[in-house]
Amino acid sequence: MKIKNKIFYLTFFLITLFMLFNVKSYAGTQKWNALDYNATVNEDGSMDVVETWDIKISETNTLFKNFKLDSSKYSGITNVKVARTENNEELFLTQIFEEQYHVDPGCYYALKTDYSTFEIAWNVGLDNSSDVRTYKIYYTIEDAVKIYNDCTELYWQFLGTQNAIPGKNITGSIHLPQKVSNIEKLRVWAHGELTGNIERTDNNLVTFSVVSIPSNSLLEVRVVTEENIYEESTNIINKNKLQSILDEEQKWADDTNAKIALYRSFIFGIIIINILIVIFFLSKIKKYIKNGKELEKEFAYSIPEIEYFREIPNENEATPARASYMYEFRYNKSYINQSISKIFAGTILDLSLKGYLKFEPINEKEVKIILIENNNPVGLSEDENIILNILEKAIENREYITTKDFAQYAKDNYDEVYKELNKINNVIDEYEEKYGNIDEERRVVSEKLIKKRGLYIMLLCISFFVMPFFTLIFTIYIGIIACIVVISRNIKKVTTLSEKGYIEKMQWEGLKKYMEDYSLLKEKSVPDIVLWEKFLVYATTFGISKKVIQQLKVVHPEMFNIDSSQSVGDMYMRYAYWNMVCDSRFNDNYFDNFSSSLEKVYTSAVSAYNIANSSSSSGSGGGGGFSSGGGDGGRRWRLRWTLKS
Repeated sequence: MKIKNKIFYLTFFLITLFMLFNVKSYAGTQKWNALDYNATVNEDGSMDVVETWDIKISETNTLFKNFKLDSSKYSGITNVKVARTENNEELFLTQIFEEQYHVDPGCYYALKTDYSTFEIAWNVGLDNSSDVRTYKIYYTIEDAVKIYNDCTELYWQFLGTQNAIPGKNITGSIHLPQKVSNIEKLRVWAHGELTGNIERTDNNLVTFSVVSIPSNSLLEVRVVTEENIYEESTNIINKNKLQSILDEEQKWADDTNAKIALYRSFIFGIIIINILIVIFFLSKIKKYIKNGKELEKEFAYSIPEIEYFREIPNENEATPARASYMYEFRYNKSYINQSISKIFAGTILDLSLKGYLKFEPINEKEVKIILIENNNPVGLSEDENIILNILEKAIENREYITTKDFAQYAKDNYDEVYKELNKINNVIDEYEEKYGNIDEERRVVSEKLIKKRGLYIMLLCISFFVMPFFTLIFTIYIGIIACIVVISRNIKKVTTLSEKGYIEKMQWEGLKKYMEDYSLLKEKSVPDIVLWEKFLVYATTFGISKKVIQQLKVVHPEMFNIDSSQSVGDMYMRYAYWNMVCDSRFNDNYFDNFSSSLEKVYTSAVSAYNIANSSSSSGSGGGGGFSSGGGDGGRRWRLRWTLKS
């Protein structure tokens, strides 16, 4: 797999992963900014609770609060009221007495939905918007306290594991009906998040708090007194319970402490492993940096940089495809495929210089391409023959073909044209290797580095799937990226070009810069139209022909003056296509438009090929792959959460 493809798939994977973790739920979202429980236990053992919700709500119509009650222990929930608080004023909602999926605006209901479930639900009306609201929920729990022979017990679960809302700043207070004679006879425990805290604030007051709580987390409180402070309670159980409660809580405390110790050991182990991983990757990076210095020392060329080059490199063997190959060469490969359209246009121009075809302007937009029988043909390279054969098939038995018809031919015969032109990369690669521009020893070293980098890229992808050990994966992730960066730098230090090829690459770069900066140079040679026609072949290949012509018109306007005594035919005989560059009948962009129309031959074939081989989604309804839109055909989910008692 090519490196650029690996980078593409990695980028696509990361974007997909990011989208998965950031997708918005169709059911809406809620999060507590603060949640407070104010509970007062009465002498009859009932408990009045006021819950204050400071909550952020998004895309939600109705909020639900469920109680799972064991009827053998609790009589039920009574005296329910729901209010919204605005500007310190409580606006009570209207109670209705029927269950609704979407509760009516301004209303709430509080009733049993089955034999063991009591539900409170109220309308918030934020179906397609979001807001931060404050609500108060009032209710009374009957028989919340149990009276035993040796103690009393209040054991209440404020949040159950089915709670779907995360939040922070969870606080609560429980007011007892009487003070115990000795605070030591008041025992309190809380179960849930280990970051929580519960205190005996006074002889008749218990407070608790949790910094933050994720969804599906427990929060329950147990308050035991050795004195009966609930004189009117009738929920009496004739047995001793205190010791079993103490034993149960001690067991849970011991289990928790053991888990904390195990967790600390685990964290310590993670830290040690992370340190070892860091040491491992530091040693690897150090090794690769050292290797990079050795590679630079062994493979770096000490050749002076060529700023400007005023000739066509290796002129007898040069073609637009070979020029583009060398110019586009980066470290270990050429990206010639990105320039096939310009190579095609440049080669067509070069074939005219070599006497295989000629051009005749029809109008400002179209040009005839005419094949010439060459009695003394110049030998063509394989890449030139590929393009000439395409042109010959396009013309067939006709005298000529227009640029417009040529593009249409490529579109109609896209499969053959596309595949033939894409052979050029392999043809030139084989030629440069045979010609001695590629060094085999350097190629072997470079390929080893590329394979090593590919292995790290694969490990990087695998690391994303091992989410439970995120801290380790993060360290590994950073280490792998660091190794990829260092190895990539090392790859750049080992060009697979031979010294001969490296010099030729610099010459092509120098020629391009010479043509681009010609008007800025102090020394300007006497213009030779034949030479500049050859230069324009490669200026077209490099995509700078328009700029070159504009500069020449400023510096040497005499090059563009056609002698009125000359016939156009004479111009055709003397030059291949310079007449189109300077003919006053057409505008200054004529040659550039002509070059673009030649490029369009290739792009027309590519476009038709891609359409024929595409499985993209269709927006017209005419078929194709699935798209990512929709949603109206699906069902909406009812958001609920449960607080067990």
